[in-house]
Amino acid sequence: MSQRYGQNFLIDHNIANNIIKAASLKKQDEVLEIGPGRGILTKIIQPQVKYLTTVEIDNALFLELTNYTTPNNIKNIKIINTDFLKYSVPTTKLKIISNLPYNIGTAIIQKILPLKNWTCAIFMLQKEVAKRLIARPQTKSYGYISIFASYYAECKILFNVSSKCFNPQPKVVSSVVKLTNKNQEQPESLFLELVKHSFSMRRKTILNCLASFKYLKLEKKHALQIINACNLNPLFRPDNLSFLDFLRLTNEAKKTYNLASDKA
Repeated sequence: MSQRYGQNFLIDHNIANNIIKAASLKKQDEVLEIGPGRGILTKIIQPQVKYLTTVEIDNALFLELTNYTTPNNIKNIKIINTDFLKYSVPTTKLKIISNLPYNIGTAIIQKILPLKNWTCAIFMLQKEVAKRLIARPQTKSYGYISIFASYYAECKILFNVSSKCFNPQPKVVSSVVKLTNKNQEQPESLFLELVKHSFSMRRKTILNCLASFKYLKLEKKHALQIINACNLNPLFRPDNLSFLDFLRLTNEAKKTYNLASDKA
């Protein structure tokens, strides 16, 4: 099989069963599986749930799965041949399971987390990416995706998976993570843009990050006033701040910006 889409196929059935077990599947559940590959998870999920939708970009793998389900007259499964990043996710209540492709795992997570209709997601992904999802302030792995994930979901690493459990074997260790939807309202776009901007210059102080934030065009003295109003140290780096700190900064910055606009 070509590595065009970065496939590393899980071949360990014990790991596959443990992934499915983590989703606590019920007969009434509807499940979305992203990148089913050769179907090691698909074949365990399908008999346990009401309905399973799989999304597979690879034409050959799509045909392989279709050749399995069609002759066996399996009715509660739909196999879709498309790029998940271009796919419109169903609006029904869903559990999501995936052995995420290493090359687009973060992009898939950023698409899923803001959706309201998923309850839990079990993802297998590169260990380093998993560590970034659960990272806390003042750690090396902490960054934009940590704040993005913690805003939308409770995140927990369940177990690690050796490269020997895949064919071909990746050069990295994988981790299985469980995300539980917090059902948060969408944050201000300004909040996410400020977080993204700050971590793009993570070695700078938060004062310099805020003063250089193009969406607000604040003078440095106003940026300092905002930081002081939030009781934060202006010499802090972005990785010193929690997502609540960034929310407070965003709200205070909006107030200052609106006041300055009114006076202009």
